[in-house]
Amino acid sequence: MIRRIEQAARRGARVRLFVPANANNWACAAAQRFHHGALLDAGVRILEYPTMLHAKAFVRDGEEVLAGTCNLEAWSLRRFFEIDLLVRSVDLAARFEQRFSSPAEAVSSPGRRPTGASDRARSAAFALLSPLL
Repeated sequence: MIRRIEQAARRGARVRLFVPANANNWACAAAQRFHHGALLDAGVRILEYPTMLHAKAFVRDGEEVLAGTCNLEAWSLRRFFEIDLLVRSVDLAARFEQRFSSPAEAVSSPGRRPTGASDRARSAAFALLSPLL
């Protein structure tokens, strides 16, 4: 998933990724942050939302909205029964942008890559363990 997001940004797609500034699982947050450097270098805008986010929603090309309960990581995809809904609607995509994305972006801070040797090492270690988190 990370590689595909990175590739989309490199192709010129506008990609925004909202992540919690203060996640409720520090190990998952460290694993996630490991990928920030490559994503930022590819042109992905990472935005750290001030509170925990539980939303799983995607808007593609202002035409489709995918929303639901599915966590897009190995553990959930293999073990849990989740559901998402794909709606092809320019109107819904515009409403989602207006009611969620724009307000969320206004209160978010820019995403950061791991800095310092210990932060980079912690992120790398938890990224290796991420299938188990």
